[in-house]
Amino acid sequence: MEIRLLADRNFAVANFFYFLFGFALFGSTVLIPQMLQSLYGYSATDAGLVLGPGAMVIVVLAPVIVRILPKVGIKPLIFVGYTIFAIAMWRYASIDLNTDYKHIALLRALQGLGIAPLFIPVSQLAYSYLPKHKNNKASSLTNLFRNQGGSFGIAFVTTVLARRTQYHQSVLVAHATPLDQHYRDTLNSLSHYFVSRGYTVPDAVLHAKAQLARLVLQQASFLGFLDCFWLLGCACIIGAPIVFLTRAVRTVGGGSGH
Repeated sequence: MEIRLLADRNFAVANFFYFLFGFALFGSTVLIPQMLQSLYGYSATDAGLVLGPGAMVIVVLAPVIVRILPKVGIKPLIFVGYTIFAIAMWRYASIDLNTDYKHIALLRALQGLGIAPLFIPVSQLAYSYLPKHKNNKASSLTNLFRNQGGSFGIAFVTTVLARRTQYHQSVLVAHATPLDQHYRDTLNSLSHYFVSRGYTVPDAVLHAKAQLARLVLQQASFLGFLDCFWLLGCACIIGAPIVFLTRAVRTVGGGSGH
């Protein structure tokens, strides 16, 4: 593995893109099914299938990207790709617990729309100024950066999710006291509900408090997921302006990489 290859500006920036791509893609791929199973009650199969539209969009757009790359250039495609990727993550950060399955699947498709313009342009950017006999060694570096990005992304989202969930729980619990009018109203409403279902008054109050505790934990966890999606969007948007640090690339077909 030749670290000296990173002295080439385009290759170094491309590896940064590979790292960022792995970071955001693998991070979101871990978050989405986990959120759907733990908070929305979806089965593992349904939570996995929601990732399908993103892959379908990438497959459909791949030949389109190949055709328009010589005309549009590398920089605009990468810029647009990371911008759409960031928007998809921020859209995930704006959902609520009433969001339906179709909407979440469409957001994954939007994410795929952002990923599709990245594969081929970033690969062409990476090898644009490298000697051909260095391609094998360069490939090992690009794989390393992409895999490391995925590992960092998974570690990042799991750590942030745990810490932000604890933070939101501490904030919500501070308001879940008998001094809070909304808390008292909700507790009374739940207590009356359980009494109407045959519980004794003490048992009804106990179950109502347990239900409120569950709701607090659910809301804290959900807010933690939203924070993670928002941070992934911020990470993606970094890639958009970075593309302008690259040297111009002559694409196949005579177009300019701008």
